[in-house]
This record gives sequence, structure tokens and C-alpha cells, in this order.
Amino acid sequence: MHLYEDQFSERHDFPRTGGPSKVLIIASTARCGSHMLGHALHKTNRFGFPLEYMNPTNLAEWKRRLRIDDFQGVMAEIQRRRTSPNGVFGIKIHYPHMQQHGGFDTLTACFPNAYYILLSRKDVLKQAVSLSIARQTGEWISGQKPVNDNPQYDAAHINECLRQTILNNSSWRYTLAANGCRYIEMDFDDVLHDLVLSINTISRFIGIEIDASEIPNEPVTTKQSSERNAEWAARFVADFNKSNELLDNGGMGFLARSRRTLTRALHAMVSSQSGKIDRRRSIAAP
Repeated sequence: MHLYEDQFSERHDFPRTGGPSKVLIIASTARCGSHMLGHALHKTNRFGFPLEYMNPTNLAEWKRRLRIDDFQGVMAEIQRRRTSPNGVFGIKIHYPHMQQHGGFDTLTACFPNAYYILLSRKDVLKQAVSLSIARQTGEWISGQKPVNDNPQYDAAHINECLRQTILNNSSWRYTLAANGCRYIEMDFDDVLHDLVLSINTISRFIGIEIDASEIPNEPVTTKQSSERNAEWAARFVADFNKSNELLDNGGMGFLARSRRTLTRALHAMVSSQSGKIDRRRSIAAP
């Protein structure tokens, strides 16, 4: 994955501060529209600049530029630079990125008492198709130079992207609920169609003031999807139905493999969280 270089520019830094008084975390999945929302929030100068600071590729570059090796140290320095004047720091985090840095305990240690926006898309198949294309092209954000400008349709790959997206959405929802976090859910299409209402909702949720004139009326990022996305989605549905027929007749297509994998992943997620809750109970017991 090549870098979104603009994120490191000092022109995005706010006047340095000792740290934020409030933290907003966009709990996201790949291709859910979090980049669009993060840039719209940044435009208001009230939510810091919510970017993927915990993305392993981005984090490695931050460490290099800041000459800081440890995770907590880098996050502290980024917060000093990217906290807006009203004391709010914003960050967007994909569920797998959190897992790669020690899980939810590490996240809460770094950002205690955070507010969470659980951002998702109702049309999760379109999201999976977009993810399949981005993984092949390397073009995650409009303006990035693709490493491959000829992505190929692959039903099994889209199916894997779909499975991962659904699992990551469910993992975020379960984790936030089980830990008693302050969060609200927002849908990508609702945000896209009414940015003003969505940003006002977020400002009320975290308890800050914002002037309507500071909110962009339209997205400040460029749409990436094209007719290819719709074509691949329709083609996948047709292939999925064929796989269903194979399964009913005793065949073992990608649908059967996906069901087994998803079941194992869900069991692992629930077991992990249940063990964590049991450990907390044992610590609290007299």
C-alpha cells in the first residue's frame, strides 16, 4: 500500500497543545466513507483532522518523520499537532488496525473516554466491491496514482471482502456495546446526502458548538466509484446464486467455504470478548 502523502503535511497541523480535552473516533471499515467524513469534519476546524493514524503503513511513516519509536509516544505527538483549537482530536480507525496494536485495551489507554461514531454502509455489497477494486489498484483515495489500473473481477475475492466487512462491522458494534462506550451509528448514504445534519448531530453528541456557516454543504473529497462497481455487484449476485445452487446439490463453492470461515471467526470473536469479561469479573471479585 502506497502512502497518502498529504496527510503528513505540516499545513494540516493546528497550534501545538498539551493534548485534547475530547477525542472523537470514527469506528470504521475499509471503503465505508470514513475518508469523506473525516475531511468534512476537518473543514470545520472543530474536530481536529480525523485520519488513519493507526494504519500500520501510515504509523510507520509517522514514526520515521517524528523520530519516535513507540506507539504511545507517536500518538501523543500527533495529538499535540492535530488537536483543533477547541480541544478536540479526531481519528478514524478500521477494526483490524486496532487489533494490530494490542486491541481495545490499548485503544482505551491511548484515548480514554472517547466518543465513537460507528460509520457503516447499508449497501455492504457495494462496499465489498469497492474494497476489491482498491486492493487491486492501490488507489484508496482519489488522486493517488494506481499501482494497477486494470483490476479484474474475482467473485471469490469480492466474497472475502464482503465477509471481512460484515465481520468487522459486527466486531465494532459488539466491542463498543460490551465495553459500555459512548457511540452513535451513522450510515454513509445519510451522511453523504446531508452533511450539515450529520455534522450537527456529531457536534451535539460530543457536546461542542459549531456554526452552520463552518459546515460544508457538499463532500470535499472526490467520488471514486464508477459503472464498473455496479457491474461487478450485479455479476457477483448472479455468481452467488449459482454457488447457492451448487451448495444445494452437494457442491462446495466459495459460499460453503465462506460460511465455515465466518462461523469460526464469529466464535473466536465472542470467545475473546467473553474471556476478557470473565477476567474483569475475577479481578473485581472479593
